[in-house]
Amino acid sequence: GLGALTEDLYKKAKGVIAIEKDKRLHDFLLNNVTGPDLINDDILQYEFKDISSKLIVVGNLPYSISSPILNKLIDNRKYIKFVYATMQMEFGRRIVALPGTKDYGALSCHVQFYGEPKILFKIPRGAFFPTPEVDSCFLKIDFEKQLDSSIDQELLFKIIRSSFEKRRKTILNSLYSSGIFKSKEEAFIFLERARISPGRRPETISLQEFISLSRIIS
Repeated sequence: GLGALTEDLYKKAKGVIAIEKDKRLHDFLLNNVTGPDLINDDILQYEFKDISSKLIVVGNLPYSISSPILNKLIDNRKYIKFVYATMQMEFGRRIVALPGTKDYGALSCHVQFYGEPKILFKIPRGAFFPTPEVDSCFLKIDFEKQLDSSIDQELLFKIIRSSFEKRRKTILNSLYSSGIFKSKEEAFIFLERARISPGRRPETISLQEFISLSRIIS
């Protein structure tokens, strides 16, 4: 952008790395903002490396590419302590959603497995110009969470994605149609071992229950 947030951050932080994709805006910042390390790059292509201490990432996520940016940050979480991001309210609600709610799904499980997300406050659409059609929120993700290295993450997220692809189905039918199990009977047995009722809907199953199921299968 034009550097308003960047300048304020620089006054409070030990150092600021500002990434701007637009060459014209990058050149404007070079001529008008002093202090931050300004990089003309696409955040989706930026390489997180040679970082001596963990970063605090701050930004406004463009609505159209919020998911790719979030995945990029998750993939580079070893370099990141916290993320503070403005995003579409609907997207933020899906990230922090709990089992049994309409917003809960694969995105909720994915982010909550790797970090601890929390919506800090709502930002009404009238706070922006031009005014968007939706409200936004300011969300924090804590990546200091310790992960269990024994979990087969590839299997876990295959189970989760398969479960939510057809969320109106029972968990038994969702997993059977995914190809993870050889038969519906086998799927039934593993669900019973994980103490998950085969008749439940995927949106009622917690992340911890999905983890338990993946452990039993692996």
